[in-house]
Amino acid sequence: RGAAAAGGNALSAPGVLFNTAAGQHILKNPLVVNSIIEKAALRRTDVILEVGPGTGNLTVKMLEKVKKVIACEIDPRLVGELQKRVQGTCLANKLEIKVGDILKTDLPFFDACVANLPYQISSPFVFKLLLHRPFFRCAILMFQREFALRLVAQPGSKLYCRLSINTQLLARVDHLMKVGKNNFRPPPKVESSVVRIEPKNPPPPINFQ
Repeated sequence: RGAAAAGGNALSAPGVLFNTAAGQHILKNPLVVNSIIEKAALRRTDVILEVGPGTGNLTVKMLEKVKKVIACEIDPRLVGELQKRVQGTCLANKLEIKVGDILKTDLPFFDACVANLPYQISSPFVFKLLLHRPFFRCAILMFQREFALRLVAQPGSKLYCRLSINTQLLARVDHLMKVGKNNFRPPPKVESSVVRIEPKNPPPPINFQ
């Protein structure tokens, strides 16, 4: 799941039509999936929050390594695909699926967030994450390349903006890797990047109002 900025056309994959207007671009390259998981440094005891699991390529790999994955998915068809994929396996009882809009849902407790986000919710989701308590260890998130570069932009750079300032005030942000559009099905119209966000705990003693 991921990149938006595409038109409202639906493209098919075996059994599922992907709605690119809703940011449905499935991460299909296992090397990228493995790389994201490696960078998340998952622990056996972890509860992971995943947003936009799509058909579950990332989900299934994480389920093998952690205590629990809470997957939030807005599209009931993809929820069905995900359920089918783990049904009858030893991974089924480690997966909890929440159906609905993550921006309108209270976030559950989690240790780390790993997600190939629908890109149109990037900004509100980042701030929802950063204001979430109790603190989580880190978030490994796939964004549109330009958004990712703004997150990590330094003062003096052309891309430095409110997003850079607000995010870096509350978290340490690192650009981990570039991900080309051909790693997705269907390919989005934009390039992507994976970013690590680690909340500053305790947060800076600032009157945010």
